[in-house]
Amino acid sequence: MLRVFILTLLLTGFTATQASAQANDDEANIRQVVEQYLESRRQRDEQALRAILTEDVDQIPSSGILRDGIDAVANGTLATSDRTGGERSITIERIRFISPDVAIADGPYDIVNRNDGPDRHYLTSITLLRENGSWKIAAIRNMQPR
Repeated sequence: MLRVFILTLLLTGFTATQASAQANDDEANIRQVVEQYLESRRQRDEQALRAILTEDVDQIPSSGILRDGIDAVANGTLATSDRTGGERSITIERIRFISPDVAIADGPYDIVNRNDGPDRHYLTSITLLRENGSWKIAAIRNMQPR
């Protein structure tokens, strides 16, 4: 009986360690996808942007107008970058896993040195899905803090 108890404790600890390592890997991969999103905007690289979006992605930018689907999000995102210019940064402060394959990443979203007006400081919430082993952006919500 004691052997079964010890074996159970060892297996439970091993499983918890594996889960923790997977969560750390997932968080790092999610942060990388968000950086790829920013870099694809910097480079105006539509192909790179589309590679990290789900087909049914949607976005509500600070204008409040819904962009629905990969074409609308990719085209709208790059058009906004062209129109406003500026340097964009997102600082992910929290990643919450809704399930092993769904996560929400939240944090400040800043655009400085815009060519159409003053710097802007928003909050963003990005929903990501794991598709075929890779994290992809499924939804983006940008909002102006009160």
